[in-house]
Amino acid sequence: MFFKANRSTLYAIMGLALASTGSAALADVLVTRSSGTIAREIPRGTRLSDTQALRLSAGDRVTVLTSSGTRQFNGPGRFRINGPVRVASGGVTTRGNNGTARTGVSRGTDIVIRTPWQVNIIEGGPFCVVDSQPLELWRGNASIDAEVTVTRVADGESMTVSMAEGEHTQSWPAGLAVTGGTYTVAIQGSTAHAQMEFVPLSVDADDSVAVGQALLSNECDGQLDAMTVRPQVALTSGN
Repeated sequence: MFFKANRSTLYAIMGLALASTGSAALADVLVTRSSGTIAREIPRGTRLSDTQALRLSAGDRVTVLTSSGTRQFNGPGRFRINGPVRVASGGVTTRGNNGTARTGVSRGTDIVIRTPWQVNIIEGGPFCVVDSQPLELWRGNASIDAEVTVTRVADGESMTVSMAEGEHTQSWPAGLAVTGGTYTVAIQGSTAHAQMEFVPLSVDADDSVAVGQALLSNECDGQLDAMTVRPQVALTSGN
């Protein structure tokens, strides 16, 4: 189970990080997941310097979002956040208890991993949008043809797009402008539908850490997961 600090605790931790590391180090990396005993020390949402070292016990796991991608650290061991990584070429890399981190790659060609700006047509909740990032509709199961209707609740405006068998993505309906507010997505002939709240963000989409922080702050958890689904392998740096 992942430990999730309340907002007051998070802000206090972030303030301590600023005081102790200075403004130059702030925002280097963002902790997106943390579990085990280490989770109380550095919970999800903590900002760290990429020069810091993590000392993890057995069962500890930390995932961080950096400007160059995502890294996952599995204890036991001591890890430098900006230390060497090992990239797996076709699956999961692990060295048992020797203190490596695993890659989070898809297993099999039939698994399609979405991007943060692809709307899961069966997943409701907050969804963050950025002007510079066009949206797409996404589905994990593309075994059949589907007619997908998107409705803007504020004015009832709706449009339907077709997703052919084998097609996991489709462009957002061109005639339905993306604004803040509530939208519903329904699959014709199915009871499956989702209601989501679009949250406009004012953030540089090229700054991955800033985007990750904005997604976390607005509880756009599915999008944050999409950003961090393929972490690199981190190697221990000794005791």
